[in-house]
Amino acid sequence: MTKAQENGVPETKHVRIANEHTPKDDGDSVKARRLELARLRMMEVSPLILPGRRVAGPRILPPNSPIRRRRRSFSDIKSLNREATFSNGFGISRTLSQDSTARFSSHIQELIFDLYKEENDKILLPKFLKNLTECGIRRDDPRLMAMLARLREAENTDSDGLLDPESLYLDRETFKKSVGDSIGVISKALKGQLIIPDWGTFTQTIGEIFDVVRPERGGNVATYIPQLARCDPNYWAVAVCTIDGQRKSWGDANVPFCLQSVSKPFTYALCHEELGPEKLHSFVGQEPSGRLFNEICLDHSKKPHNPLINAGAIMCAALMKKDAQLADRFDFALRSFRRFAGNGFVGFNNSVFLSERDTADRNYALSYYMREHKCFPENTKFQDTMDLYFQLCSIEANVDSLAVMAATLANGGVNPLNGERIINNRACRDTLSLMYSCGMYDYSGMFAFKNGLPAKSGVSGDMIIVIPNVMGICIYSPRLDTLGNSVRGVLFADEFINRFNFHNYDSLVYSATDKLDPRKVVVEVDQDNTSRMMYAAKMGDIQALKRCLLIGMNIHERDYDDRTVLHVAACEANDVAIEFILTKWKESPEPRDRFGRTPAENALFFGHTRCSELLFRANEFFLGRIDE
Repeated sequence: MTKAQENGVPETKHVRIANEHTPKDDGDSVKARRLELARLRMMEVSPLILPGRRVAGPRILPPNSPIRRRRRSFSDIKSLNREATFSNGFGISRTLSQDSTARFSSHIQELIFDLYKEENDKILLPKFLKNLTECGIRRDDPRLMAMLARLREAENTDSDGLLDPESLYLDRETFKKSVGDSIGVISKALKGQLIIPDWGTFTQTIGEIFDVVRPERGGNVATYIPQLARCDPNYWAVAVCTIDGQRKSWGDANVPFCLQSVSKPFTYALCHEELGPEKLHSFVGQEPSGRLFNEICLDHSKKPHNPLINAGAIMCAALMKKDAQLADRFDFALRSFRRFAGNGFVGFNNSVFLSERDTADRNYALSYYMREHKCFPENTKFQDTMDLYFQLCSIEANVDSLAVMAATLANGGVNPLNGERIINNRACRDTLSLMYSCGMYDYSGMFAFKNGLPAKSGVSGDMIIVIPNVMGICIYSPRLDTLGNSVRGVLFADEFINRFNFHNYDSLVYSATDKLDPRKVVVEVDQDNTSRMMYAAKMGDIQALKRCLLIGMNIHERDYDDRTVLHVAACEANDVAIEFILTKWKESPEPRDRFGRTPAENALFFGHTRCSELLFRANEFFLGRIDE
């Protein structure tokens, strides 16, 4: 196997996947500069207090004073840990100026290049992309598309059209030119600042749950719609998408299926966005019905109980763009669903639509019952409403695209892949509230009790789970229980909550269980930055060392015994860590700790010959440079 193949480089001509680091900045000077600028900033905004005298107002400085100029520089340094645009699950957003973002981008591009370059002073593209994939950022992420397009343009081929291996290496200028607008998500991923910082451990646990549930063969496929009855009952797929766009899927992830009732939360959200909550809920209620999803009944106000049962969903179909033509209404719905999915796969299954329309006696009966009680808005086109309802149920997706749709709800109505706001925060909040209380048919109360999360299932076997401000999950398995929910889907949700601290009422502080909380940064030993870096050196964790450098930590930092990361790595025989640290080390590689020992002496004491040789050679090189 070639070295390129070992690094995951495919034989085809396009950009691939990979991993590694390497920095240049002296963190000590950066730290000192930050402290000085912080002091100057406080001088600018703090009242000037003189002994024995109170001064009420703040100190006023001229616009072009050195302190003001330095304060602006300080703001640029602070922007290192910000995205150009930041949105949280509550719909709050902040945008930096283009000039500030440009200055920040240039600095972080340089730093990332220095951390990830190879010995030839270039970045190996497959390794770099693989590192992003390991953080959860897939190669088909829309935020990387511009970067990958520029890289394709820069590829070199010979006369036979074969890829030049040298084009897999990027020099500094090519790298900076290529990453461009993608630098925000790249820097956030490499710094470990995504919502699930330890993506590998999290996805490994999801994979274990997937395998535990796979053998389940209980339940039957839906038969009342002929097209659904022909579905392979053994399909099994799961996908997750976080609010930062981290994605992964398992099983039959590319198999398309009709949304059926899973379309209802999105239909409701679009109506909520269009009409507002007051007008919308004058036609449909918010209460769980306590009845079967297709039962012919209304609430005490002669309205459908909620938008997630058939009667309420038909009402939402009647309200959506009700003055437009049917074709335009369906186009609007399909476009909107695709926006929810970040332009992922969303299609339409005409055969299911025709099949459902031909076997819809119950839904027609429901609609006539509502028309009898004058539930519909004025001038409602009855047949158009029914056709639109059947069309919405016949929209297709796969677990990948539906997980992104669920993640959009988890992200306050903002698509995590492109940052587009699809619905407002109030519409998103109300949608999730209804999913929590009414989303799982007649099992909704039990699901809320056991799992404590908003969810929605459909008779095609699909199911979405939303963890607000964290992620969306999509599950697909056509075998249904007696209540119309996916058997495997419910089992997966139960096992998921058993393993992770995501139940709405799990205590995040005083939990007495051994559940995992993947949102927490795995801080090695202590919250203290120095302890973090020391622990990374102890474990030989190069990635953790690189993350420490990316967030501006000083590699020469000492602990309470005046020991450096070189001392720790030498004692633990981590020669790979020593090699990496020495590439960033700007001082003498023979620092002495509180006991007067150097790293090389520690290595000799413990019999770590390889480590001591590396340190002695580094010291000779350092002394040689001084002599020059």
